[in-house]
Amino acid sequence: MVSSRITNYIFDAFRGTEEQHQRPPEEVELLGEVIPGLEINQQEEPGFEVITRIDLGTRPEVNRTGPLSSEDWIRHQDTEGRMINIPLLKQVIFKGGLCHALRKEAWKFLLGYVPWDSTLEERKVLQRSRTDEYFRMKLQWKSVSEEQERRNSRLRDYRSLIEKDVNRTDRSNRFYEGMDNPGLVLLHDILMTYCMFDFDLGYVQGMSDLLSPILYVMENEVDAFWCFVCFMDQMHQNFEEQMQGMKTQLIQLSTLLRLLDLSFWNYLESQDSGFLYFCFRWLLIRFKRELSFQDVLRLWEVMWTGLPCDNFHLLVCCAILDSEKQKIMEENYGFNEILKHINELSMKLDIEDILQKAEGICEQITSCKVRSATSDNEYVQQRQITSLKVHSATSANEYVQQRQITSLKVRSATSDNEP
Repeated sequence: MVSSRITNYIFDAFRGTEEQHQRPPEEVELLGEVIPGLEINQQEEPGFEVITRIDLGTRPEVNRTGPLSSEDWIRHQDTEGRMINIPLLKQVIFKGGLCHALRKEAWKFLLGYVPWDSTLEERKVLQRSRTDEYFRMKLQWKSVSEEQERRNSRLRDYRSLIEKDVNRTDRSNRFYEGMDNPGLVLLHDILMTYCMFDFDLGYVQGMSDLLSPILYVMENEVDAFWCFVCFMDQMHQNFEEQMQGMKTQLIQLSTLLRLLDLSFWNYLESQDSGFLYFCFRWLLIRFKRELSFQDVLRLWEVMWTGLPCDNFHLLVCCAILDSEKQKIMEENYGFNEILKHINELSMKLDIEDILQKAEGICEQITSCKVRSATSDNEYVQQRQITSLKVHSATSANEYVQQRQITSLKVRSATSDNEP
């Protein structure tokens, strides 16, 4: 459980000494990092202000497909075991996920544990090397005597926290249920070994939630460890002491929601909830405690494709909020009611509905139109002009600004950067 102390820390860090309705200036700079292909242009015109605003238009209908089968996976391998046609393969996984039998192999590629262009023999060599490396690190903490540990407060604290968290992680899942479950022993040992791998970070509450599905899928201590290392490379900033990753994501999410649904954002802001700190747990452990275990597996593998943009998990947040906004606004929920309502969504969400809506929001953004207005009634932010234009991945470099360019490139299924 995310403690109220952490939530208050985030809340205080955002509010500072500003007035309740004053938005932090960094949101304007971050807007271009939130939406695929979105660029921000800030200029000053002498004598008057003009705003170019986005007309999002109608959200398109999106169809999802079934999971990738083992037969289709094999068709994407050459005779030496290299994966081929990677962009198409990722697109298929994004649209429908993976059948469970494939996850043990495919997650290694999606997480970056094994290269897409590696042969089967090269992967076997990598496996042997990684196995040796893992057990060397595991031996480091296993060989620490009780006397040594008494003089190593950090290791002692890591061990204590890991033991507490392991004993309450996914205990209703058959893989971890019961006393003296071997799955719990592996969970503990992998987390302790990670402390040797990254002693500066060590163990922070919530990391067991990220490891649990990976170990469940891999059913192998070494593979689970290295896949977890790759996932932590993505999530590292969420768990650092200053929590900069969490603060940045909450600002980005607030900025995104304001662009997508200004009336809802204004309502949340009026209830002292505009910074969306009730989404803290969603972002910290990627919806791990909001969805059923099987839905978590589906969501994570979809997000690991990197499609259709780096920050797709923020669109997932927006999709959930979009589904709940009517009830929140019609019931006139205040701060406490909003927090309670969001917390009570846990295990009641349907992942396919969420993914369909999140993809639809992305397509809506990338195909929206821009209109200009000179009316005094239009939204004017301070003394600057904010011009928002959405570009496709092939035209993002054509737009030139006088003072500042902040852009986020869209990853399409045909990206030239794919292997």
